[in-house]
Amino acid sequence: MSKRHVLYYLGAFLINLAIISIILAYVGLVPFGSNNFLSSDLGTQYLTFLTELRRQLISGNFHLYLFSQSLGDNFFPVISYYLLSPFNLLLVFFSSKGIPAAANIIIMLKISTMGVTMAYFLKEYFHKVSPINYLFTVAYSFCGFVASYFYDLMWLDALIMLPLVAIGIMRLVSKQKYVLYYFAILLSIIFNYYLGYMLCIFSLCFFIYIGMEQQLFYKKNRWQIIRNYLITSILAGMSSAVVLVPTLIGMLKTAKSSFNVLNYLPSARFGLEALTELGIGGNTFEQRLEHGPSVFMTSTVLILLLAYFVSSRVTNNDKRNSLFLLGILLVGMFVTTFNTVWHMFQNPAGFPFRNSFIFTFVCIFIAYKAFSFGVFKDSETIVKSTCIAGILVCIGYSTEWLWPKLIEKLGFANPNNQYDGSYFWLSISCIIISGILLLLFNKNKYFLLLTMLMMTFEVIANFNSVMSTADLGNQLVYREAFAKEDEILDKAKNQSHLGHRIIVSKSGLNKAFPEKYNNYNDPILFNINGVSLYSSTLNQNTLEMMHNLGYFSLNVRRISYFGGTNLTNALLGVYYRIRQEDNRYYVEENYNAPTLGFLVNKNVYNFQMYSKRALSNQDRLWQALNGNSTEYLKNATLNSMQQSNVGNETLYDYQLTTRASGPLYFYVSPMNYVKSKIFVNGKRVKTSSMDVYSAATLRLGHFKANQKIQVKILTDKSLDVDPEYFQSLDQPKFLRTLYNFRAHSLLITSDLNHDTVRGTIDVQKASPMLFSIPYDNGWSASVDGKKVKIHKVVSNLMAINMKKGQHKVVLNYQVPGLKFGWIISIVSLFLFISFNFIVKSKFKSKIN
Repeated sequence: MSKRHVLYYLGAFLINLAIISIILAYVGLVPFGSNNFLSSDLGTQYLTFLTELRRQLISGNFHLYLFSQSLGDNFFPVISYYLLSPFNLLLVFFSSKGIPAAANIIIMLKISTMGVTMAYFLKEYFHKVSPINYLFTVAYSFCGFVASYFYDLMWLDALIMLPLVAIGIMRLVSKQKYVLYYFAILLSIIFNYYLGYMLCIFSLCFFIYIGMEQQLFYKKNRWQIIRNYLITSILAGMSSAVVLVPTLIGMLKTAKSSFNVLNYLPSARFGLEALTELGIGGNTFEQRLEHGPSVFMTSTVLILLLAYFVSSRVTNNDKRNSLFLLGILLVGMFVTTFNTVWHMFQNPAGFPFRNSFIFTFVCIFIAYKAFSFGVFKDSETIVKSTCIAGILVCIGYSTEWLWPKLIEKLGFANPNNQYDGSYFWLSISCIIISGILLLLFNKNKYFLLLTMLMMTFEVIANFNSVMSTADLGNQLVYREAFAKEDEILDKAKNQSHLGHRIIVSKSGLNKAFPEKYNNYNDPILFNINGVSLYSSTLNQNTLEMMHNLGYFSLNVRRISYFGGTNLTNALLGVYYRIRQEDNRYYVEENYNAPTLGFLVNKNVYNFQMYSKRALSNQDRLWQALNGNSTEYLKNATLNSMQQSNVGNETLYDYQLTTRASGPLYFYVSPMNYVKSKIFVNGKRVKTSSMDVYSAATLRLGHFKANQKIQVKILTDKSLDVDPEYFQSLDQPKFLRTLYNFRAHSLLITSDLNHDTVRGTIDVQKASPMLFSIPYDNGWSASVDGKKVKIHKVVSNLMAINMKKGQHKVVLNYQVPGLKFGWIISIVSLFLFISFNFIVKSKFKSKIN
């Protein structure tokens, strides 16, 4: 590579690095200030997973099963979806409490690298190494998608790889060279299979476009090139099987495998209001879950794009080809059916139009084509295009902002208008100025610098429109709170026994987060065995089982610690419950819970869960585990119930008498605790530090048998005269069984961080051993070195049969499909090497 080219790519990198540094410094984000971006997925998911990856990289202990992932689960889908970016290797240079700063630096480096690959694409396609290229590298690297979703840093790798995929297709068609395309597709899928899948669809669209442009489909060797393209694409996809096969098997256990026919109806995904996205501030952080396609590309690029189709300098054939490519991508976002296909056959849960960066890339590419054709030399064309750009933005804001305001003035409605009108005037001003600069550039090339400054201002302003509506956390507070909580949890983990779980019900980290922090992923963050999880890879069977036992679940991506009872804590081996209040930590030991494995009655094999009957499920389950019909959870005696209207709500007054000494629990499904108020003997019951919007078991207090209690519930839900709402745990009877389970639990000797559970036990009587570990066909079990069958029990837990005697029990985990994926990948790589060798040999023989 020549020195000129090195400086060219270095310039693209440094310009982007300077711009993103200005953006982060303006809001004081680390490393330029004390703020951090712990909002949305970055704060609730990526931070946790990056911390765990850093822990494994530093320790050298790579394990693919995490007991800190809810009750325990396959970690591979999390790795493949969130963590396979090579940039994540930089985590080893940071401490655990410095991960938020590491995330910002990784984002900066990824955005800077986008400029390099885009500069490479422009050089390869237009055969030009020029400062002009930087206009388009900046537009691409800071497009609307990046401004909207930069904190979803795992997606940024796809924007790095997109130009390389495009170059690979160009070389494949024009030179019959396949290596770059093969590795571009392969690495795109490996780095992030979700957007990598989208790049596969793009590759087909771009192949057709390049084929049309280069008259491929009229050449004699067209079928050979098409065949070789398909073979290379298939082999690249198959070579990624080491990631795809185990990930697919894992993801089929999540709710993402569900089918909804509404996602395939040919309806429109957006209207004319989406045209606001062409200007600055088209969407904000507050609108991240629902907005139009993020297609901001700067005013200069927009004008050039429009000029491409207006100018007579561009042939009709070129216009048709470009319109074909843009049209396919636009329809892919506009029509629900195709949009669902683009998103791996699932409607996105928030963060819509994740394929919009591909549309923006093509727009920027076509805009550069317009520039290379010299459309800026025609003043009339630039004036027309500038006017059209302004009109499009006006239509968008009229639809989304002005018309609703007019309707509001007329008194017909009171719309929820989230758009800032100042961005409209700013966008129009930038369009006008950009049009003028393009006209002046034709007269004097030095106006290139002013154009670059104008585009830089626009991308910074658009980025800021997102950042300004996001609340920021404090890195200094995070570091202090993390260190303190890590010390407390590490001490608690060391004082508990191997094979137990710890619940963090209120974290000291809360004050470091700008949004409400619900501790879902604290177990992974601090490397403890817990019960909660927030992840797109949450096992659906585990979620349903825990929900049926009374645990709160907001949606298919979350399962909370809230809703647990003394009984479920014992079942799941919860040893400590830790909470932080008034800068002090409180550690509560949990009733001598058994470990993750303990001997139970054979009735466990016949137990079945019932939906929306959490307390009944717990009582029947404890009976099955003990092999008796003892009533452990007893309905309170309902003496009377009165109700009265209080505004739009109803106040229910229950007069109860307990039938057992122990904690009293309340459960109704569904029940919105956020909108309800519950009082016991005149004192309001604190529901939870998190917002519980649906069914969950609630502890009302500890009472003696035959104690009279008044429970008042103010709610908009209709309640019945049902004593099953209120059930007391018979503490003496429960504790006797608990001590028995503890005495007959597995003495675990492994630290659970090596995909292995080892332990010993003295079995007095042949019995099943129940493991409070989710059932997964990746587990294998052996007793005294002999393999035994694992049974699925209690909806989604595991059990094995144990004979009388002293035994050594070993559970080993292997990621389902990983070995098969490796075989497919290695064979596919070998096939591609052979294929490439054969193609080269034939090409040489033709030349000779």
